[in-house]
Amino acid sequence: MDEEVERQGFFSVLRWRPDSTRDEARNVAVILVDEEGLVGGVRHAPVSQISPRLHDQGIVDAALAGLTRQFAGDHKPNVGALRELYGSMRHSLCLTEPRPTAVSDPDLVLSALYRAYVAPRGGGGSRSISKGALLDTVVNKARNGGFDIGRGRELGGFVFDAVVDVTHGTSKAIEVLSFATTAQKWMPAEHDAGHFLYALSRVELPGLAVVVPPTEASHQNAVRAHERVTGWFADAGVPTTSPDEVIAVLGGVQRLL
Repeated sequence: MDEEVERQGFFSVLRWRPDSTRDEARNVAVILVDEEGLVGGVRHAPVSQISPRLHDQGIVDAALAGLTRQFAGDHKPNVGALRELYGSMRHSLCLTEPRPTAVSDPDLVLSALYRAYVAPRGGGGSRSISKGALLDTVVNKARNGGFDIGRGRELGGFVFDAVVDVTHGTSKAIEVLSFATTAQKWMPAEHDAGHFLYALSRVELPGLAVVVPPTEASHQNAVRAHERVTGWFADAGVPTTSPDEVIAVLGGVQRLL
């Protein structure tokens, strides 16, 4: 059995600063590398918790997806590459200067660094599913399923929750809506659904709605809004699906096209 080897590693914390003129930043990810580029990775917070603005989420999500892809192969970024990133990322997204750390088990070290510097504090226990959390789930599922998906992507002057490339440059716009909360006012959700349908008609793009229905804890207004919105989608010929079925639906689209 091979003995566990302790390597010299280095880590940086990726920070999101929505206003580069103010010294207010939030830790969003930790990046771990070694000297040779043999081990390392990225661990990041849920994108929905980084900023409430979809535009900001799109910027951060694209950067995180690009960083994650760099660690997917056998040849990973080394400390030299991390120092170059530190020197170039000085605006809304910025990196802390690389710091040394011993690495015997990369996954354990990355998890420990994430808990220390990035992991959201508190929370938990709530059974509500927010729109942002649902979008996190859909984007992660699509990427894990091998789809190229962009969060908060703008097309034709409209910003969609997500746009996924299903095959050969053919794209599909995605709207996510969760009625599984205790909110009483649902005009924002209805506004989002109406805006989505209007935007689809303007950019002439096929759409998909990922919808979580109300739960027993949801207000009666959520039930009514859910019925209205899903009816609009049905009338417009936009299919709806659950987050558990989104990959099967996208896969079906891929096969048909």
